[in-house]
Amino acid sequence: MASKQFIFLGPPGAGKGTQAATLAARWQVPHISTGDILRGAITAQTPLGTQAKACVDAGELVDDELVLDLMRDRFAQSDMENGWILDGFPRSLAQAEAFDHLLKTLKLARPKVVYFKVMTGLLIDRLLGMKRPDDTVATIRRRLAVYQEETTPLLEYYQQQDCVTTVNASLGLAEVANALRQLEHAEVSVTASFITDEAEFEGLLAQAQLLVVDCTATWCGPCKLVAPMMDRLAAEYGDRVNVFKLDVDAHKAVATRFKVKGVPLVMFLKEGELLESMAGVKPYPVFQAAVARWM
Repeated sequence: MASKQFIFLGPPGAGKGTQAATLAARWQVPHISTGDILRGAITAQTPLGTQAKACVDAGELVDDELVLDLMRDRFAQSDMENGWILDGFPRSLAQAEAFDHLLKTLKLARPKVVYFKVMTGLLIDRLLGMKRPDDTVATIRRRLAVYQEETTPLLEYYQQQDCVTTVNASLGLAEVANALRQLEHAEVSVTASFITDEAEFEGLLAQAQLLVVDCTATWCGPCKLVAPMMDRLAAEYGDRVNVFKLDVDAHKAVATRFKVKGVPLVMFLKEGELLESMAGVKPYPVFQAAVARWM
C-alpha cells in the first residue's frame, strides 16, 4: 500500500474525526489527534506526559513546543511507516511551520490537507445537539469565530502550497464518506517545499548540494506557472539537488540580500554563492539545463 499522509482540518462539528477514524481503519494507519497524544502521554506517565499534565492541572494550554515534542515522539513509532491521518493538527500557522520542519527532518513528503467546509448555521445545530452543558448559540458562535481567526492563516498557508482539497461537510456522513473515497488511491506527489525561516535557509546555503530557490509571491500570476516546473525539478533531481520555494513577502531580508527585485525569479546557489538567476517564466528544459550546468 502506498504511504498515505493526510491532515484533516475543519471546525468543531464538521465530522472530521468520524471520517478520519473510518479511513484510518480502512487504510490500517494511525488516526492521530493532539488530544489523544496528550492523554496517552499523561496516562503512560512519560516525561513529556508529566509536563503536559502539569499544564492541564493548572488549567493552562499546552504550548506549541511541547505539542511538537509529543508529535515528534509519536512519529518515531513504527506504526507510522505506512502513513497517518492527523485530525485537527496543526491548529495554527506556527504549528504548521514547525511541523513542516519536522517532516523535512524525517524526510517525509508533504501531506495532503483535507478541509471540511460546513455552513455556520448547520455547525451551530450540530454542536447544540451534542449537549455540552455550557453551550448556547452565543458561546458556540464565539468558539467558531476563534477557530476561524486561528485557522484562516493556516488554510491560506496550505493553499499557497497547493495541497488542499475541500470537501462539502454540510452533507450527511455517508455522502461525505463517498466524497472522500477519491483519497483511497491518492498519492502524495513530490513538490518543492517552502523555506520556513532564515535559519533553514542558512542551513541549505551551507550544504555542498546545489540549491535551487524559486522566489515567488501569492499575488504573482506568472509565479503559478513556474511553481509546477519547480515541483518537477524536485521530483526529478530531489536526491541530488535541494529545490525550494521562497515567499519573498515573508522573507524580505533574503530578497534584499540577493537583490530580488521582481518575481518569479529562480536562483541557483551553491555553498552560499549565487551562481545564476533566471527571471520570468521559462520553458522547463531551460531550468533543467541550468541544474545540469551547476550540479
